Amino acid sequence: MLLRKALILKFLKYSFVGCISTAIYFLAVFVLIEGVHMDPVAASAVSFIIMTVVSFFLNVKYTFGSRITQQKAFRFITVSAIGFILNFLLIFFIVHIFAFHYFVGELVTILVIPFVNFLLNNYWTFQSHHEST
Repeated sequence: MLLRKALILKFLKYSFVGCISTAIYFLAVFVLIEGVHMDPVAASAVSFIIMTVVSFFLNVKYTFGSRITQQKAFRFITVSAIGFILNFLLIFFIVHIFAFHYFVGELVTILVIPFVNFLLNNYWTFQSHHEST
């Protein structure tokens, strides 16, 4: 039961960090598309990278109460690359294949990618038994 509560609390913290990261992401997407007139797929990719950097630092300290190590950075980047590829594919298909507005693609990505990333980060990147003293 304690493990379940701890997991729920961790997910809530992860979600809070995700909200901050998502706000940064959407601000970057908006500026790049509407201000710089960048292609929606490229703008989404650049914004995803910006969001990932912010997310890593916030999640290391706040969500997982961990410290920065090369292994965690590598794993986080790997998980982020999986999310990046998933993000790219979702946006590409929704915008260029299905011809929906980019905002529809962004809504789909924020419903799918956070769950995938949380599971991978919680059970692989930040496993507590990988912590060294």
